[in-house]
Amino acid sequence: MMLRFAFPAIFAAMTLCSVQTVFGGQADEDLRRMQIDKGIVVVVGLPGGQADYLIDLCRSSDLTIYCQTNDADLADAARRAADAAGYLGSRLFVDLGSPRSIQLGNNIADRVLVYGTDAPSSEEVLRTLRPRGIAFLGDQTITKPVPEGVDDWSHPYHGPDNNPQSDDQLVRGSLRTQFIGYPKFSPMPEQTVVAGGRIYKAMGHIAHKANQNEMLNTLLCINAYNGTILWRRPLSPGFMLHRNTMVATDDALYLGDHEACKIIDGQTGETIDEIKVDSEISDGPVWKWMAMRHGILFALVGNPEAKLETQRAIRRGLGHWPWGMWDGHDYNDPRTSFGFGRTVVAIDLKTKERLWHYRDDEFLDARAVCMNDSQIFCYCPGKFLASIDRYTGKLNWKNTDKDLLDAIGDNQKAQHYITGYATSCYMKCSEDYLFFAGPQRARMVVASAHDGKLAWTHETGNLQLVLRDDGVWAAGPQKSESGMKFDYKTGEVLATFPARRACTRATGCADSIFYRASGGTVRVLTESNTAQHIDPMRPPCQDGVIVAGGHLYWGPWMCGCQLSLYGNIALRPGDDAANEVDDSVEPKLVRGDTNAAVAPLDIDPDDWSTYRGNNARTDVSNVTIPEQVRPGWATQVCRNALPTAPVTADGMVFIADRTGVVQAFDGDGDRVWKAYTAGPIYYPPAVANDRVYVGSADGRVYAFAAGDGRFLWSYRVGPKSDRILVYDHLISAWPVAGGVVVDGDTVYAAAGITHYDGTHVVALDATTGALKVSNTTSGTLQQEVNNGISLQGNLTIVDGELRFLAGGVYETARYDLKTLECLNTPKAQVNSQFRTAFYPYYPDYGKYVSLDYQCGDGCQLSHDASYEGSQFVNLARQPPLAPGTPKPYKEAARWIRRGGQAPEAIWQDKGNRRFNSFAVTDDTLLATGHPDGNEADAFLVSINTSDGSDRWIHPLPALAVKGGTSIDHMGRIYVALENGQLLCFDPVDPAAN
Repeated sequence: MMLRFAFPAIFAAMTLCSVQTVFGGQADEDLRRMQIDKGIVVVVGLPGGQADYLIDLCRSSDLTIYCQTNDADLADAARRAADAAGYLGSRLFVDLGSPRSIQLGNNIADRVLVYGTDAPSSEEVLRTLRPRGIAFLGDQTITKPVPEGVDDWSHPYHGPDNNPQSDDQLVRGSLRTQFIGYPKFSPMPEQTVVAGGRIYKAMGHIAHKANQNEMLNTLLCINAYNGTILWRRPLSPGFMLHRNTMVATDDALYLGDHEACKIIDGQTGETIDEIKVDSEISDGPVWKWMAMRHGILFALVGNPEAKLETQRAIRRGLGHWPWGMWDGHDYNDPRTSFGFGRTVVAIDLKTKERLWHYRDDEFLDARAVCMNDSQIFCYCPGKFLASIDRYTGKLNWKNTDKDLLDAIGDNQKAQHYITGYATSCYMKCSEDYLFFAGPQRARMVVASAHDGKLAWTHETGNLQLVLRDDGVWAAGPQKSESGMKFDYKTGEVLATFPARRACTRATGCADSIFYRASGGTVRVLTESNTAQHIDPMRPPCQDGVIVAGGHLYWGPWMCGCQLSLYGNIALRPGDDAANEVDDSVEPKLVRGDTNAAVAPLDIDPDDWSTYRGNNARTDVSNVTIPEQVRPGWATQVCRNALPTAPVTADGMVFIADRTGVVQAFDGDGDRVWKAYTAGPIYYPPAVANDRVYVGSADGRVYAFAAGDGRFLWSYRVGPKSDRILVYDHLISAWPVAGGVVVDGDTVYAAAGITHYDGTHVVALDATTGALKVSNTTSGTLQQEVNNGISLQGNLTIVDGELRFLAGGVYETARYDLKTLECLNTPKAQVNSQFRTAFYPYYPDYGKYVSLDYQCGDGCQLSHDASYEGSQFVNLARQPPLAPGTPKPYKEAARWIRRGGQAPEAIWQDKGNRRFNSFAVTDDTLLATGHPDGNEADAFLVSINTSDGSDRWIHPLPALAVKGGTSIDHMGRIYVALENGQLLCFDPVDPAAN
């Protein structure tokens, strides 16, 4: 049979040309009145009931469109039109639901358009609309106000006092995911400020892994409510940005560098003005420190510094980077070191006129400059501590007391993973006190803000301070017994709490202190002084957890660190996670045509009817791998989206993809049917009971008739839909991201992203979709520290238990198959041991598979690939273990520890090859993969398991997807590729040649 590579491309082009711009006028009019080109737009109902309107919105903008209609036929038409135009599941998401409830999370939408008489209430529209967002309800226009009590994080350390304590009154209590977005990883260093609903991230000059190269010397502006990147621009290379020279306002970013303070328009990213300091009052034009208050810009300026070289990386993997020094970190010479200057200025921002300037004979260290309501404090290492009047620029006092200077002491080396960064600020202030502490300090020193006199000291200097009304909270350091809460006046230790992990600074909100754990984040609730654990992500190295606008922000960061989430992540306060939506508004179970009979499907026991061959996902095949194969046919399943692995049954092959489409093909490669869900599908269908079952990121399990694709039922697993943006895809806050597994007459599924959102596990009747039993509590297994199960892997059934990777604290989630009781033992700890990189969200990293197959003679076929795909143990055949020898423990996510030694092998693959799918028998191993470091040379190979030799090998036009190989009972091999193709290889009988 001829390979049919060209046909799908021609068909797609013909389909695209047939889409007509019937409603282009209405779309253009709406785009003009919305005045937005990037962000999330909700469309409730459709003008004229025409799906082409949505296509026109996508074509004419860069918007992400979410459409909700209560008309099933219209929803289907919109999905088909979006599919044909190439927007489905990437730019356009179509949901079926009552307009009484918009199936979007709180504060997500930038704009809302409502058409038709069956409209949501204004309260419901405002719930989903972000502050400053605009809704258009017929002739009515509503702008959502900024809620009272929110606070900006306008300076790198929150404010001019360098105290990383937010005044936000909304952020307290329980937390929920708001978005997970780009960038996934950041180079070093990184600085972030937030104001006016925008996050500004400046990223520096050092990449330690290749995934950080894209953001080198880059400034990003990000929507603070949904994570959309609004604009990006390059930063000046060679300028060390880890300093206090960023201030955000409602409409602009003030960014000081080696030339000037640039005023950047928050909406466009364009430089609208510059502020420069006269050369006659300064040693140079470089901005060392700056702060803003009441329309006045204050700055320390001075001489040129050591210029930095941009460092790109070629190392793969998520993180685990070395702590190299950068030029200038040693601070040996204030004339060239980062952040030293002798001129302090005050500038009226309206007139750009200089109000005053103060110049000292000595160099002031910008790491020890801060400001309270009336004074600017500055420190010259080893010489004096001084106060400048904020209003006049006059010197209030200069303290040169020996006891003070001796207590402060010399700078320590710092720049180490345990201590932190030499560039970090080490002085904070209140109205009454000055605090010296940080990575470079040998001891903590407190002085009076009124005269600089020494008040008290503490023997530990590497403390991350948060100044609160009830005391000075000091996190860290690593290897210490605890953090401490000090009395302001005396330094008495009022309380202790768990010590921090390593470098990251502490920050605070209304009810909590956040800092880095050994895996994840520690949250200390200050009223009760109890510690909780947020295990999926860690605070980024320089920023810590940032609190602004009623939300909290993590990331991105640079290392793996026993984590399961990576990226730019926002949380919001909310105790509504467990609240079920009214079933009459958003029904849990939706049934299709239940009267028509479902045609029987003849599933051979040797078909590959579920992911990786069986419910345990062991890749074992009961079919003999063909001695030879030839290309049979190829078809384009999807474009610009990852397909799932294929599964087979009754001569048909079933496959889904990340646009939300499920398809069936016959033995000749012709499509039999095509059906739609409302969200991405990450794992392949499971075929059983004459039905095809899939889990969708829209939060539902779907059942279709296997013979014709007829919709039978769907079931929402989580408490509601509440779509949020996850890497530019609008998915449920409780996506069914791990696929489904079918056991007899029961379909099992799990929904959720993180433990603190809640993890929901269900067992459904395979015929009717009715709920049999559920578990809604395993997201919190240990109340004391608030940790629990996160959904971080595909579902399996092993040893009579339902299992999946749980991330962080609990390596593998375990449930009783009949009752769904969680079998994991709760752990009262605020640290993690286990790492994951969940394939749905991190397909570049989690795409490799491991193999443990015991042959009939007791030998073991073994291939280990770390969770991030950067470390491998080559494919090998290992001899049987000696009697009584325990099998070596391997983490489920295959974290390959340094210094480990593999058993001596009978044979080991000499090609240094990496594998992303297997089908294994005692005699033969079928695999797809590529040579290490060369993904362009993808292959399908059959390997003799007795000696490791290749029986045959075929090149592939692209890499196979994870687990992307299946073999049916007749020996036909199907391979799904990352380029969206599905290939069939037919067995060849050597005797026939």
